[in-house]
Amino acid sequence: MSDINGKRGVLQRAFDILGCFGGPDPDRSVADVCAMTGLPPATVHRMLATLSEHGAIDKVGRGRYRLGSRLWRLGHGVPDIRNLRDCARPALVDLHASTRLPVALASAEGDRLHLIDKIAGRSTTAVWQQLGTPRLAEHPAGLALLAWSEDQGVRIAQETHPRFSEFAWRQHIARIRQAGFAHSATGAEYTAPLVWGAAPVFGDRPDAQVCVMLGGRRGQHPPVALGRLAKTTAQDISAALRKLSSEPSLSGTHA
Repeated sequence: MSDINGKRGVLQRAFDILGCFGGPDPDRSVADVCAMTGLPPATVHRMLATLSEHGAIDKVGRGRYRLGSRLWRLGHGVPDIRNLRDCARPALVDLHASTRLPVALASAEGDRLHLIDKIAGRSTTAVWQQLGTPRLAEHPAGLALLAWSEDQGVRIAQETHPRFSEFAWRQHIARIRQAGFAHSATGAEYTAPLVWGAAPVFGDRPDAQVCVMLGGRRGQHPPVALGRLAKTTAQDISAALRKLSSEPSLSGTHA
């Protein structure tokens, strides 16, 4: 029993360490991992060395690490992820080509926004660094996911905005669901230079696991227009996913 518990503890620590990587800065130092996990340096060094041996982590020099290519290959081999990528990529490319604006596919990771795929020209690369990993309730893409989640994110919203009553939050969510998209707030009191529109993507589930997000500049790109464009692209991806899931599998056929 102790051996089983020990293996569970090792697996938990490994996943805790892997969870530290990602976001706008893919590299992490041992000190970063220790601060994020609460694990001692000796344990982090040992776990990183083991994960590196198996290709889950790559050492990039000067004591810094990033996720390994083996994890990328395994992740892209998951059928749901592969299907989503195949359906979403062409639509995202078309949206970026028609707007020349940064486009992304995003999901929730805990109470934070996580980018699955992003498309942008070299001139807009800094957009993703500015974005970071915002709380779901603080970004239109997160709101698009929360609006179609099972519990509509009431807990997350109240933790993020403690003065936001449950009634006011549900009204806000209802407006998003009615429009079919979320967008950055408008008004003279809002001065953030970047604005976003986002809309949910649906597969074979009633809740949204991912959303399309489209960015622009305040005063130049109306947030509502960004939301509508994101909604059209999200609907195209949803239709492609439904069509793919309805097609008979070819795995059992013979040449």
